[in-house]
Amino acid sequence: MAKPAGCVPRDSQTRNPSEMNTRPTVLPTYSAIVLLVASSAVAQLPVERKHTETLLAPFPPEVRDSALVSPDCRHIAYIEESGAGQTAVLDGRKQGTYDRVVALDFSPDGNRLAYAARKGRAWHVVVDGQEQTPYERVGPPIFSPESRRVAHVAMVSGKRSVVVDGKPGPPYDVISAGLIEFSPDGRRMAYGAVKDGQCYLVVDGQPTGPYQDLGTQTGYRFSTDGARLAFVIREGEKSRVMVDGSKGPPHDDVAGLVFSPDGKRVAYAALDAGKWRVIVDGEAQAPYDTIGDDSLAFSPDGAKVAYAARSAGKWCVVVDGREQKHYDGVGQLCWSPDGRRLAYGVQTGEFEMVVLDGREERIFDAVAAGSLVFSPNSDHLGYIAGSRTVRFAVVDNNRKPRFDAVAYLNFSPDSQSPVYAATGAGKAFTVVEDKPALHQYDAIWLAHGAKLPFDSRRGFHYLAVKDDSILLVEEVVE
Repeated sequence: MAKPAGCVPRDSQTRNPSEMNTRPTVLPTYSAIVLLVASSAVAQLPVERKHTETLLAPFPPEVRDSALVSPDCRHIAYIEESGAGQTAVLDGRKQGTYDRVVALDFSPDGNRLAYAARKGRAWHVVVDGQEQTPYERVGPPIFSPESRRVAHVAMVSGKRSVVVDGKPGPPYDVISAGLIEFSPDGRRMAYGAVKDGQCYLVVDGQPTGPYQDLGTQTGYRFSTDGARLAFVIREGEKSRVMVDGSKGPPHDDVAGLVFSPDGKRVAYAALDAGKWRVIVDGEAQAPYDTIGDDSLAFSPDGAKVAYAARSAGKWCVVVDGREQKHYDGVGQLCWSPDGRRLAYGVQTGEFEMVVLDGREERIFDAVAAGSLVFSPNSDHLGYIAGSRTVRFAVVDNNRKPRFDAVAYLNFSPDSQSPVYAATGAGKAFTVVEDKPALHQYDAIWLAHGAKLPFDSRRGFHYLAVKDDSILLVEEVVE
């Protein structure tokens, strides 16, 4: 795993805030399985399905590179250019015009929009259409998880401070990598800062330390209830994990720091003498050559912990310290909602498959990264796979109809209906009960990493492009 970056070398004030934009995922121009070549889909008889369409905004091709879909997949924002400058447009409604607009960001609930904008030599963060205090430079706005608070870094007279809800905090020489971490309930906040050559972790506005350095790649982690805080410090050539103010043992490197969902347990990966070990509740597990990046995860109930590990050129999944079967590669790990089941993708030779509860499923040319999803009741597993020329959903190890592309697979809240989007004959549409919808579009857009979102037991929605407009489409599974 990569060595955590120090807090001194760079900060968000020196980066272009537009680099922080998260692009939406688009169907059909986004391929769920990037190594496969699209082909003609097997013909499916489309069916009429109850739906409504609401026009959100004009959507000409020239604005699509800047477009951002809200996390709830109900709103769209983009940057429109004119002779007067650049303007943020939210659901077709224009906001103020500036010399430059960058770093569009929706709140997690999708109801708020913020961005950075320059007017003359002054930079503003604009929240809900309202300009905040101007500064020499600003970093990208960051919403708290519950969407109520907004923070960003600002520069004044060569010093940096973190501005929260419009109020600047104390000045520092550097704000570490622009990394600001809110607790899940939004009440607490932490960030790294440097002052007079000393490194601090600023927690709830108060500096802790000083420390030689902070492991900013690992970041700062609050427990779900916000009561606990864990982070990594550097002492000499060693890294230590700090949990609730207590310093852990020294390691050559640390990565993958996580709390269990209930906040009672802590795990991380540690490098010592050239080998990586996962440390769970202070107990070291077996050594490996590599622990998979971002693979370390507790089950939803916090009872189990799993991760991907490599040794002697082979990969395996380790569950509570017990190695599973070895493969050429391991992909996404996915716990069921009840925490009792584990699925993950594996590579064997030139082929890929999914392993569920320790049992290998069907072999395919490819399994789409990040596509594994359990039904809410944990009884069903779905994912997207493909052959050389077509793609399809796989549910309970049964291959569904073939299309040019498939994405956004999800289950209804009652766990009875798998739904997904697909393309065929140059059109994008949803598929329910193996039947494509009769209403079809030029493209379907969702937030990055999203799955088709349900609003009720049988109703879901998405954004769709049609005739250079973007629509909010709401469907009912009947």
